[in-house]
Amino acid sequence: MASAWLCNTNPLTLFFMKKTLSLLLVVLPFFVFSQEKNNDSTEKVIAEISSKLSAFSTEHAVEKAYLHFDKPYYALGDTIYFKAYLTIGPEHKLSALSGILYADLIGPGNKLVTSLKLPVISGAAIGDFTLADSLKAGNYTVRAYTQWMRNEGDGSFFRRTLTVGSTEAPRIPEGGKIFTAFPQKNKVDIQFLPEGGNLIAGAYSKIAFKAIGTDGLGAEVTGTVTDDQQNEVCTFASVHLGMGAFTFVPRAERSYQANVTYADGSTLVIPLPKADNNGYAINLNNGDADSIRLRITAGYNTKREKLILIARVGGKVYYAAEKYPNNMLFSVVIPKKIFPTGIVQFTLFSGKGEPLNERLAFIEHKDELTLNLKLPEKKFKTRQKMYVDLAALNKFSRPATGSFSVAVTNETVVPVDSLKENNILSDLLLTTELKGTVEQPDYYFENNTDKSWSDLDLLMLTQGYRHFRWKEILSDVTPALAYQPEKTLEISGTVLKHKKPVAGAKVTLFSNTAGAFIIDTTSDINGRFVFKNLIFSDSTRFIVQSKVPRGQYALTLQMDTILPPAVNIDAKKSVKQADAPGYFINQRQFFNEQKKYGINQHTVLLKEVIVRDKSYFLKRSKNLNGPGSGDLILTADDLKDVFGVTLSSALINKVAMFVGFRNGIPYSKIRPLVEGPMLVVVNGNPVDYDIFNNIDPESIQSMEIMVSSNFATMYAPRGASGVIEITTKRASDYTYERYAPGVVTYKPKGFYKAREFYSPQYDDPHTNTRMADLRSTIYWNPNVITDKDGKASFSYFNADGKGTYRVVVEGIDADGNIGRQVYHYRVK
Repeated sequence: MASAWLCNTNPLTLFFMKKTLSLLLVVLPFFVFSQEKNNDSTEKVIAEISSKLSAFSTEHAVEKAYLHFDKPYYALGDTIYFKAYLTIGPEHKLSALSGILYADLIGPGNKLVTSLKLPVISGAAIGDFTLADSLKAGNYTVRAYTQWMRNEGDGSFFRRTLTVGSTEAPRIPEGGKIFTAFPQKNKVDIQFLPEGGNLIAGAYSKIAFKAIGTDGLGAEVTGTVTDDQQNEVCTFASVHLGMGAFTFVPRAERSYQANVTYADGSTLVIPLPKADNNGYAINLNNGDADSIRLRITAGYNTKREKLILIARVGGKVYYAAEKYPNNMLFSVVIPKKIFPTGIVQFTLFSGKGEPLNERLAFIEHKDELTLNLKLPEKKFKTRQKMYVDLAALNKFSRPATGSFSVAVTNETVVPVDSLKENNILSDLLLTTELKGTVEQPDYYFENNTDKSWSDLDLLMLTQGYRHFRWKEILSDVTPALAYQPEKTLEISGTVLKHKKPVAGAKVTLFSNTAGAFIIDTTSDINGRFVFKNLIFSDSTRFIVQSKVPRGQYALTLQMDTILPPAVNIDAKKSVKQADAPGYFINQRQFFNEQKKYGINQHTVLLKEVIVRDKSYFLKRSKNLNGPGSGDLILTADDLKDVFGVTLSSALINKVAMFVGFRNGIPYSKIRPLVEGPMLVVVNGNPVDYDIFNNIDPESIQSMEIMVSSNFATMYAPRGASGVIEITTKRASDYTYERYAPGVVTYKPKGFYKAREFYSPQYDDPHTNTRMADLRSTIYWNPNVITDKDGKASFSYFNADGKGTYRVVVEGIDADGNIGRQVYHYRVK
């Protein structure tokens, strides 16, 4: 029982129970000052670490994307409207690094439904997704990223899971109730995480824990900690969303275990990490309004050496200090004002620059923009014209010029759980910096209480910093970046002759669908060519032609294709349609009213038309076995309903019985004569897999899949693993093909033009006033810009729905200050 007296003792009491030595502050002049002359070698190490951090943060400037949606969930037939904010660095300034943002809509089963390429103008982009009636209800994920963000991995992408429900009336079971089946007895995963990463014998230690159910949400747990002599050291219980913590002083000669009890009464025994006599323990107290207090304790057998403490936010160093090797215990008090609002990463280094411990803390200065909304009246009616004035002020109460978006919804129809709602503050300041999903992100910003602040610190202890990769940062060799920032659209490729690059070849790009232009360039020594600074919309077709002085007949043009990131969304959290039944009933009535007046007709899935005679589609086939000979024949009619960013992703369900894909490369599922990828032939010519994946399904006349030996042997030896023979439509149709030597028709993905949100104007005599106005999104404006006085205004009409209307304004000013305001008013 010797250790139990410290269990769950107030950290502020324990923090100064022992004599401490202040940390010596050194080196970097923009945060603190030195208390005494510092050792030159240590200064050199700090300078080297700081220099590498600075260089890394410059070369790997972190872009973040945040999307503001018009509402939190949707129905089939709706349009998802959004505005994207692209920021860079810890100051969250609107990014000028990338000029292109990709936005993908991913449906159930990780199926890519739609992919948009959006122009980024002054750090913002506008887009929308149409939810066709032919889609399935379920959880859909929107992800957004730039090519530059791909260097950080898909963990850096913006992701939001949205519920998309059906407006069809649900079947009512016996008893007249709608019910949902829930899993029987969830298995709960729990992790125990020592503060700073290490459990040091004899040192005051905090261990945080997080329990997660199979639904991905926090689970309640209680329990005790006992040692190997069955002595109870302390008790614990989760205090917020499965998170909690306990404190004690572990002993090296003892081992400890957590005896966990779940909400259903089941129990589990989990060994805790072994306490070590070597290393360091970090204890951080963030409870003071003006300062952060850190205490660092060395293990009994730890070699005395100089230590370096560095704190950074968003990759930028804001604080550095050193400690001489005199005591086992020392502390430091750091003023919060030197850090910006956000997550601070404290890292303890050895005197040689080796990272030892890490601890995260959240700094909140309450310095976000103040957004004041002014409505001229206090009583509001249906179909009334609303005039709204917006005034944006920064933390100094000065006018803020910025970019904002406004969404107005009828909250009576679209109820919102604000604690579970993501917003621009929680995303850019919190969730994008942490690993995993943060449950109820707005809880930490909406509730300014001691408990919410303590719960936020538990989040810092349990979720981990996403950018923690010191080995790469401190390496003398910086890995080459695979992706560079895209400023504008480009079309590029390589000129080849007998598969070897051709230098000095003239390459011409022209189009009749993009404003009838023609431009030339020349291939470099590696045969490479690029047409830069292009602006064109989706579905624009180009012809790329290459010639050398002796002609073009031996030349091949190979176009560049950047494949999209793999889709691997784990949407464990499921929001069911029954959670908001009123919304889906309203949308059904809304769509029926529109249909009655013949407006806003939705995309619907028609019954499949079976073409019994396929000879029409196969008459131009160059199949060596004869047109129509194969294990699976697909025609243009068969491919009408496929969609995907690459041809392989579009075909994955159509050819599943015979063909599988690995990184976009087709492999036979029927045992082939020779192991390896299948041969792809387009119009009689073998092609590379990047060309295969870039073929638009709309351009395909027929596709013949041959995996059986009696078909594949005709293409031996290259086709012995199976063959995909593709015949494209003629050049007058949608094509991607080399229809002549040195000539390629090419339809790259261009910029998507966002549609304008429609809101009826009841002061216009041409507006149909007989139609019931059942809008759930009353108003959406993604382009509200405040002037030099910080002011902007907008107007719209209320709908017929009575109840509480919710106005949400979000945005960022020119200095990177973030703002959000929610305003409610009552319509009677």
